[in-house]
Amino acid sequence: MKKIYKKVLGITGAKGSLGRYFIKNNKDKYIFRIYKKRIENKKNISSWLNKNKDIEIFLHLAGISTIIKSKINPKKTYLINSKSTIQLIKIINNIKLVKLKYFLFASTSHVYKPSFRKISEKSKRNPVTIYGKSKKKAEDFILKNSNNFSFKIGIARIFNFYSSHHKEGFFIYDLIKKIKKNKKNLFIKKINTLRDYISINELCDILNFMIKNKINKPLNAGSGKSINLIELVKKIKKKYKLKTRIEFQDKKFPGLYSDNKMIKKFGYNKPFKKFNFKWKIL
Repeated sequence: MKKIYKKVLGITGAKGSLGRYFIKNNKDKYIFRIYKKRIENKKNISSWLNKNKDIEIFLHLAGISTIIKSKINPKKTYLINSKSTIQLIKIINNIKLVKLKYFLFASTSHVYKPSFRKISEKSKRNPVTIYGKSKKKAEDFILKNSNNFSFKIGIARIFNFYSSHHKEGFFIYDLIKKIKKNKKNLFIKKINTLRDYISINELCDILNFMIKNKINKPLNAGSGKSINLIELVKKIKKKYKLKTRIEFQDKKFPGLYSDNKMIKKFGYNKPFKKFNFKWKIL
């Protein structure tokens, strides 16, 4: 039997739900080099990279990835999401990993200005949250300096993704927790808006697609389908047979859902599955 060649992939953020899932489901594709220490520690990163010069692909997932956490500690958010990402890219470039051909940065749809229309890669980037602003700052560095790197670099602008492993800080998890806590009446504001939810499996498939094709442009990682958060709340309430009486603010707010024309132009034609969630009652 012919031996299958596995490329060596360096990864940060392996403890997060996306990192854990990506590693678990791609062991047949890659040999993983997992960075386990603090991403902001320059000395540790340099030492680790010098010991892993066989890395061919780098997937940077580490970061503060929820709006709530970034709002609580803006300074730390910019340190991790912006400064440390820029520092990591500079270190990799200076060390000159000869085998490294591609670096993929996990950004977010929150770099865009919310809109009542589908959002394409050409849409205005004007984030309204600390989280979005911190990711945009790292993106700005990449876009400005892309020709100075010794490797190709891509940006995956990830829309909402869902996983049964999500915990506090993610909308659906927090929502179920809030409904369970308020057993009689609940009024929810600012969720009459559209969002794009993609399964963690499909998101990993997009990341693999970008890696395989070494796409060195920003690319939306979303389903291209929208769901109103009010309808999502109703679905969750029905699924778990929750008795809480819920009222919603009527005012409509601009949302974030992907225009997938660009990824289709690159050749990604897999159909996205219908939204489905399987969270356990807390």
